[in-house]
Amino acid sequence: MELVIIEKDTPEWDFIWSWLENHPINAGLEEPRTALNDGEAWQYMGSFRNKGKVVSEFRHRNHPETQSVYRASVSHDTFDPTSIAKEIKIT
Repeated sequence: MELVIIEKDTPEWDFIWSWLENHPINAGLEEPRTALNDGEAWQYMGSFRNKGKVVSEFRHRNHPETQSVYRASVSHDTFDPTSIAKEIKIT
């Protein structure tokens, strides 16, 4: 397994944030990419590669729909290798 550093403002970065924006938990929100609620917003927690797939994880500490912590993760193929700044082996 490797920790994957995804560069901001790349196709991969845009893909994961677009996926989050369109996640069903955010349906109907005015600003689904942030889901601002009592000063809390979506946080990108990081990405890792496992068995050929990249998994990117997000957390919201007070999502407006749940009024509590909500986590979301997306498993995806790396479709643009230049979007990956670095991979670090996790042992």
